[in-house]
Amino acid sequence: MARPREFDMDEATERAMALFWSDGYEDVSLADLLEGMQLSRGSLYKAYGEKHAVWLAALDLYDHRVVQPTAAALSDVAAGSGLVRLARFLDAPAAAVRIGDDRRGCFLCNAAVDRAASDGDTRERVLSMFLNIEQGIRLALADAAADHGWTPAVIDKKAKTTLAVYIGLRVLVRAGSALDTIDTITTAHLETLSEIPRHS
Repeated sequence: MARPREFDMDEATERAMALFWSDGYEDVSLADLLEGMQLSRGSLYKAYGEKHAVWLAALDLYDHRVVQPTAAALSDVAAGSGLVRLARFLDAPAAAVRIGDDRRGCFLCNAAVDRAASDGDTRERVLSMFLNIEQGIRLALADAAADHGWTPAVIDKKAKTTLAVYIGLRVLVRAGSALDTIDTITTAHLETLSEIPRHS
């Protein structure tokens, strides 16, 4: 009979995610993972396989704990109007700095910059998570469409643009941009979301 696992995989993966989030994939060594995850080499290999598998597990955990709830909140009509939900979503990068001085950025956005171009498994996960968030944005915009006369084509353009702005804000936070710059961009984009386009 196989011995039961003596550690919580979610907790170990969360510790690994914190390392990757802070330092990036390449700068986290196996020794860093063993120490940070509080695992022996044998336990890590038995549970995950190798470093790349730990990285993918961290991405999957982030999807489950952050991306899916974010998309659900954007889609939740009980959480305010569509534009209110979008304002809350777009304010998150600045809020991370204001409330906790968190300059790590978004783990998903960091992964897109760090690994997606060279790692097909990462790219697949990153694009899937971005698509999930974009769908949440689209549903929030659809709730506001009746008041603004937006066509489906306009909603689609605004959803894609909003996702791009959000990613850019997270990258700017990671790079150390001033908080007033982040707030200015956020406010400007929210203003454009409320505009009725001249051509639909």
